[in-house]
Amino acid sequence: MLKTTIRYLYYCLLIATPLVWTSLNFELFEFNKMIFIYLLTTLIAGAWILDCLFSKRLIMRKSFMALPILLFLASQVVSTVTSMDLHTSIWGYYSRSNGGLLSIICYSLLFLVFTAYFTAQDLAGFLKATLFGGLIVALYAIPEHYGVSPSCVLLHHQWTASCWIQDVQARVFATLGQPNWLAAYLAMVIFIGLYLFLTAKDLLVRAIYLVILIGLNMAFSFTYSQSATLGLFAGLGVCFLSLIKSPQLSRKLMLLGLTVIVIINLSLGSGFKRLNLAQYLSQLNRTQTTNQPTANIPQPSVTPGVTQLEAGGTDSGKIRLIVWKGAWETFKHFPLFGTGVETFAYSYYLFRPTEHNLVSEWDFLYNKAHNEYLNYLSTTGMFGFGTYLLMIGVFIGWSVWFIAYRVSLSGKNNNEQRPTTNDQLLITCLLAAYISYLVQNFFGFSVVMIATLFYLFPAFGIVGAGQNTEGKVHFSLITLKDFFSNRAINLFSILVTAGTIAWLVFGIGTVWYADTLFALGMNYSESGVPTRAYKYLSQAQTLRPDEPYYKAELGFAAASTASLASDQDASLSGELVKVADQETKLALQASPANTSFYRTAIRTYYQLSALDDKYQKTTLQMLDKTIQLAPTDAKVYYNKGLILGQFGQTDEGLKALQKAIELKSNYREAYLTLGEFYQQLGQKDQAKEAYTTVFKLVPNDPEALDKMKELEK
Repeated sequence: MLKTTIRYLYYCLLIATPLVWTSLNFELFEFNKMIFIYLLTTLIAGAWILDCLFSKRLIMRKSFMALPILLFLASQVVSTVTSMDLHTSIWGYYSRSNGGLLSIICYSLLFLVFTAYFTAQDLAGFLKATLFGGLIVALYAIPEHYGVSPSCVLLHHQWTASCWIQDVQARVFATLGQPNWLAAYLAMVIFIGLYLFLTAKDLLVRAIYLVILIGLNMAFSFTYSQSATLGLFAGLGVCFLSLIKSPQLSRKLMLLGLTVIVIINLSLGSGFKRLNLAQYLSQLNRTQTTNQPTANIPQPSVTPGVTQLEAGGTDSGKIRLIVWKGAWETFKHFPLFGTGVETFAYSYYLFRPTEHNLVSEWDFLYNKAHNEYLNYLSTTGMFGFGTYLLMIGVFIGWSVWFIAYRVSLSGKNNNEQRPTTNDQLLITCLLAAYISYLVQNFFGFSVVMIATLFYLFPAFGIVGAGQNTEGKVHFSLITLKDFFSNRAINLFSILVTAGTIAWLVFGIGTVWYADTLFALGMNYSESGVPTRAYKYLSQAQTLRPDEPYYKAELGFAAASTASLASDQDASLSGELVKVADQETKLALQASPANTSFYRTAIRTYYQLSALDDKYQKTTLQMLDKTIQLAPTDAKVYYNKGLILGQFGQTDEGLKALQKAIELKSNYREAYLTLGEFYQQLGQKDQAKEAYTTVFKLVPNDPEALDKMKELEK
């Protein structure tokens, strides 16, 4: 019974996880998927432990991947213990929880339990579940390309795609939340579809799989993802190499499947615009017939709310090189264990290259290195990076050996069981999917669904090849079988386990609900309604008193509410001032290296300084601490200059603005404010020079024109 429960929980994981999202949360997609993984892993691991208790043995099977995965998990534990931000390393960066220690524990458990319970006879169902989940996502994505988002239909009853701020028609993202993430997921699932197509025995079933494969590739093409396209073609290269030794029938079928994939990506477009044959033919047709209307294939565009790197814009390569340089510098300063799991958002600012100030996204927050390998290298050091490569290398090495092993046995007379053609095809397709993941991650980073497949696909390979059938481990629990045979003790252990499962499920639900309250609070805060923001942020913080993000934003909401109440209720305002100060300090104590929290603290104490002059000093201290954590960030110096000006310290403000300009020579706002400060000090020549520089950056800048007119009066 428990094995059946575990089986269906894995089906649910493979089908439902890519579909999970809600409009209620602070982050709609990744957060919900991670919560779902927490929930299913708790249930799967709980069922496994209960089964062990019922059977009075440890249900486990040996596999060659178990040790590398456990070594990698150990490296993440060490890097978490030594982290510059323990909370972030445990939970992951808020809103992008994948990669935190808890997520790695979940993925490791999912691998171990899968290989413990299932055999080659069970694998077909899991492969079909994976493909079915991908098909639903593809069917969700394809209408987006043609201007109808199922999300808009479901939430707003609008047969359009206008409910999204992002241009989902230009680059679809379905239920994954970002085009590159969708493409990376589909690239892996496509190879599962290819395997099922190649191994189908019935002609009708094979035709169905071919149609599914076409649908998956259509959705993939409409993402226009460069990194995922590179990954897909790298995986196709693995398949083409396998053709060298494949039997003739398999060769014909695989060539057909690969040809379909390539033709769709060439005809409908891909991450590489120059490969878009449909657009080329459309342009050719326009040159021949000027009176007939033609359709334009939407091209990749940068969408609001994501970085150029994630959107795959034209200057993404330049930005990547700068971010990679910062990641490498971080590793050089923390070579052994890194700065801590998932702390790149904080450590990068310490070594952020100055030239980052000159790119279009100079003030964007980068919580990933946009290269999975450099991300691990900088945040977990050589220990984490080395075990990560070991885990990858072991699976690739075994896959290559397995494929070659079957070929080497062909025609030999021995009694050893030989892998079948289907076994070879399975490992080939899983390896191709794995390679596609690794290649796209060189230019990006993993998210919840593809990270889940990264751990489960090796498990699929091990189970499918029968590598977990020998050496089954049935250790008696703590070698005290007689002890656990006692009915009272055994019942007590079962009840404790069941209670723990229930407690964890309740805790996971609480984390999710707290986030919905936090999302409401943040919406009200951004809308300028601090009283409502304070209400919901207080509720969120009560449910999750360990989350420093909630405390930081609650502090700002309290300060804003105190400002509103100061004229009407001095007593209430005073209490809110204390709350703002206390919550902000607690947030900074919990995450002392989090530059974002310090920026929030600056806003909080600046608000409080309007109520009490003593907070002016605290505001400046927060600015100086932020500069210490982000020494090359021009915006921090600019903000310091503005605030010093507000505090009547114009001379000091000038120095801060000049430093900002030194770091960012094209800083239009800094030059404009510099001119205003010089104007206030009566230094008209210097003010005119600053405004002239603004005109060089922005010809006929209206604000600078007004300031110049004031100077001439």
